[in-house]
Amino acid sequence: MRQTRTRAVPVTAAVAVTAVLAGCTTTGSTSGDPSGGDAAAATKIRTTIDVPAGFDPAKALSLPDYQLARNSYDTLVRKDDGGLVGGLATKWKNTPTSATFTLRADATCADGTPITPTVVKGSLDRYIDPKTAAPDLPTVFGPGNTVKVTADDAARTVKITLARPWGDMVTGLSVASTGIVCPAGLKDLKALAAGKAKGSQSGPYLLEKSQSGVSYSYTLRPEYKAWPAWRTKISGKVAATLEYLVSPDPTATGNLVTSGQLDIGKIDASGIPRFDGVGGHTVSVSRFSDFFLLFNERPGTVFADVATRRAVAQAVDRAAFTKVVSKDTGEPSTMFVQKDIPCNDPGSSFLVPTDKAAAAAVLKGKKIRLVGPQVVGPAGAGNQYIQEALRAAGADVTLANVDVGAWVGTVFGKPDAWDLTVFADLNFLGSLANPLAHFVGPTVPEGGGNLGAVKNPVVNKAFAQGAEATTEGARCAAYQKAAKALISQVDAVPLVNDPFIYALRKGFSAQMLGGSLDDPILRITG
Repeated sequence: MRQTRTRAVPVTAAVAVTAVLAGCTTTGSTSGDPSGGDAAAATKIRTTIDVPAGFDPAKALSLPDYQLARNSYDTLVRKDDGGLVGGLATKWKNTPTSATFTLRADATCADGTPITPTVVKGSLDRYIDPKTAAPDLPTVFGPGNTVKVTADDAARTVKITLARPWGDMVTGLSVASTGIVCPAGLKDLKALAAGKAKGSQSGPYLLEKSQSGVSYSYTLRPEYKAWPAWRTKISGKVAATLEYLVSPDPTATGNLVTSGQLDIGKIDASGIPRFDGVGGHTVSVSRFSDFFLLFNERPGTVFADVATRRAVAQAVDRAAFTKVVSKDTGEPSTMFVQKDIPCNDPGSSFLVPTDKAAAAAVLKGKKIRLVGPQVVGPAGAGNQYIQEALRAAGADVTLANVDVGAWVGTVFGKPDAWDLTVFADLNFLGSLANPLAHFVGPTVPEGGGNLGAVKNPVVNKAFAQGAEATTEGARCAAYQKAAKALISQVDAVPLVNDPFIYALRKGFSAQMLGGSLDDPILRITG
């Protein structure tokens, strides 16, 4: 697989700083997707995907899990440019400790079962059940929170109540892993995980054929009407059939688009000149994954020393890294997130400046075990850049430039086998808190999300304050304080936001609205 929840694994305590303020009410017409109500019977989109781990939305781990969950399982709300819009809900009202959703009346499961508040409650109750072990549970409802779901079928409302404030809950319910699973799926979880639970789907598409690791084919439900209430104009028509081909190599994917065997294919930045305005092809570039350096700070390791970590930051040229990784299509980051994320500080005064002489004075002779996933630039070129930058400063650096699975196994499963990694974070919710969660609380072996065994009291306190803040201003102040504390102690080094790039044949489009990494909207435009 190419990309996962961190482009690797789920964030166990990550949250989103949402634009939905405490106590506001949001409404939206759900009359139908302006592009989706009348798809032609023979229309088809052929595109690429990495290998999914499974089809149960609550268990989503990798990016393809989320993308395929979007096809079959609708969420209460969806992301749009400018904020959230209605999905299965037509309106909602929220406070820091609760949210009440009014459901649309025309949504049905694939077996014809009406999607009532009771149906939604059943799916969410299973999602919050500790036995389910939903990876995104802390992201959606807050780390360690207690959640209660109540349903009122007569009023068509679902109410979610939290024991502690969590102002990011509504945005959390836009993530594909919270997709509503209908009763037929809850009755057969084994079939659900395999994508074979008939009638389980609340969304527009059914999985018809699959060859594990090869291809997956989805067909549109002809009776489906519950399109999101998009504010953004989406041109074109939905496809009657979506065909996904596993094609992990960007160059091979580009060749398939050029030859007409694919309509939409993910490529890397080096492939843009082949398609941008060439032969009727176009390119869609969306902000996507955040890369940053993460250190193993366990006692006895080379990076238990802050001076050595600072020297690494001084040795790395962020602009050069950006050029290597994304051919300047990416954007250097200052706080581990893309520039439009709420609460992000785009300044640079708090960053460690490049100083190669100072770096060399500290790093000479230091032995460093660097491990990086091959998603960091073409064939992991970004990992190779970091290795060479540290070698130039005199360090003895060994590099494991590995596939995502091997990277996960090492960084998450072998805490004594690495010193430094280029972390690739998928921030589905659009949050400054999302990356901060990798540096607070218990370590991964202890059941938490603290990958490098960081002990930064300022970060811990500020993160906790932001998590329970009742206003956006208070959240932003706390999360910015936490991020700057990480940077000042060089527990991490922000690098770049790497883009997601689609090559498109003439007559096809792709959009990701509102930074929705797990919700690519593919359409036929010609």
